[in-house]
Amino acid sequence: MRKYVYPLIILACAAAYYFYENKANSTYSQENRSTKDFLNTDVNEKGIKSLSLKDFLPSSKNQIVNHHTYSLSYNEQHEQAEWTAHVLRASDINTSNYKRPYFEIDDQVTTGAAHWRNYKKSGYDKGHLVPAGDRKSTKAAHDETFLTSNISPQRHDFNAGIWNTLEQKTRYYAKRY
Repeated sequence: MRKYVYPLIILACAAAYYFYENKANSTYSQENRSTKDFLNTDVNEKGIKSLSLKDFLPSSKNQIVNHHTYSLSYNEQHEQAEWTAHVLRASDINTSNYKRPYFEIDDQVTTGAAHWRNYKKSGYDKGHLVPAGDRKSTKAAHDETFLTSNISPQRHDFNAGIWNTLEQKTRYYAKRY
């Protein structure tokens, strides 16, 4: 039963997003203004600023770090990301087999990201929040996921189990749709 819950949640979110986007697009077309024109102008005649992908990130009181292929909100108190956000396209997923690099401290975190040694002999895996498998379009994109700001302590059975299944299902849907 559990293996069906996450795909159903993903499908529900995708359907909600689809209907939301269709509603937003029809609103813009009713005003005789295309979405493309709206997003390509700095300020329209009503004084509304155009949006970028960064404008769709969740809010946070913590430091927001924007890497090349993903963004995150770093919570210094817990020394890990509060959330991560990335766009997953079929082109981001391929069969490249890049060598797994060592985890490095994220220099963009101004308060100092956790060190990979914090996980040594802790009994927890260094679980990727933005999976390396989602960033195989280039070696640089793949290696960027090996920053300590992009990991969270996970029990091995969770990381290798349901979390891994969720990552694989998400990639499956990205390639298929």
